[in-house]
Amino acid sequence: MHYLTQTPMKFISNLTNQKSLPVLLILYALFSAGLAAHLMNLSFFLLLVVVIARLSVQPGAGASFHQVYQSCKALHWSMAALLLALIVTQIAHGYFDLSPYNPIARLATFGLLLWLLQDLTLPQLRTMQWALIGGTVLCAIQLYLSPRVQNRPVIEAWYVELASLLGLLSVLSLGWNERPGKLSVMLHALGGLCGLYIAYLSQTRAIWIALPLFFLTAYLTFVTTPLKRKNIVLFLTGLLLFGIVFFNTDVARQRIQQAKQDVEIFTVNKNTDTSVGVRFQLWEASWIMIQEHPFIGVGTGDHYKAALMDMVNRRVLPTYYNGAHSHNEILFSTATMGIPGLIAILLTYLVPGYYFGKYLLDPDRQTRAAAAMGIGVCGGYLLFGLVDVLFKYKETEVLYCVSCALLFAFILNRKKQLDQTIAGS
Repeated sequence: MHYLTQTPMKFISNLTNQKSLPVLLILYALFSAGLAAHLMNLSFFLLLVVVIARLSVQPGAGASFHQVYQSCKALHWSMAALLLALIVTQIAHGYFDLSPYNPIARLATFGLLLWLLQDLTLPQLRTMQWALIGGTVLCAIQLYLSPRVQNRPVIEAWYVELASLLGLLSVLSLGWNERPGKLSVMLHALGGLCGLYIAYLSQTRAIWIALPLFFLTAYLTFVTTPLKRKNIVLFLTGLLLFGIVFFNTDVARQRIQQAKQDVEIFTVNKNTDTSVGVRFQLWEASWIMIQEHPFIGVGTGDHYKAALMDMVNRRVLPTYYNGAHSHNEILFSTATMGIPGLIAILLTYLVPGYYFGKYLLDPDRQTRAAAAMGIGVCGGYLLFGLVDVLFKYKETEVLYCVSCALLFAFILNRKKQLDQTIAGS
């Protein structure tokens, strides 16, 4: 009972700092609303308004934007890489199309958001764990209530992929607490179970591909000696047992069997209109675009649609897939923006992953947890991007940008706190 009465008071105390309260409330709306698209976009723009307001006044005791930029210059530029690639390729093509800038430009705001969020205190940043749990639970409820076709929820693939990421972050954020109580452990476990429920019920194979990475990040977070042989064997054994149980469920068996049938049908008739068949066709079409336009791509927006229609006229594709993308992030970026697009998308994944990866084996569990969460986000997007194009959507850009900024701000502040503790001892 002592835990139940004290935790809400600490929670409210950590949340209600006059200077940072607007930022915290906006972050809560962004993460805890079950990935409501309109609310995510509104929250993002409100964060930018706060950034502009902060830039117009004296920064006070916090670090200047220049200091934050200098601490991780490569990270700032990598998050702006897709925007720079878009500008370069549009100039090279000799046209200006504003529509692709709407989602891509959001990633480039990473530096401003990091500067804003690193001004929050560690206790304030820790309160975000409750928003992550709440958002995951709401996503699971929405998925449960969604209409179904052939016993599968009718909902956007990007939504369930991001929802599964929220479930992972819900579990890993438990590592931010020094001595979590039973209620806290139960709530984080609930978030994790909701994430697994989303992965199972949505029948999204891209999430299943990412599950080993998710379990690995949890292992690195909560096991103090992850490189010890005994612990590695136990982890791999547990992962194997989970895989055996999970992939022997009726839903998993049906989806795997369906994929096998799609591949068999495609080998007989390449024009087949199945889930896997369409992906194979679009991958082939994108590869041809890359070979024919390697340096600046075919262009984005309507230019990519025109290139798809050309593939239909040349009988590479059997039909025009209206509004389709390559169903592969790397192929899509390279096909539309050429070599600059390929470099940009790899930088977007790998440079943040490198910065988080430096702290994966940190002796401090809180730092390790934030790093593992960052790896989960970067690695999750990379794996989802093998069969989807997440950076095509505004909401997915927002979650990637804000999540990376929030988690890296936590690491910076935690390391600063530890350095001050060592200096004062």
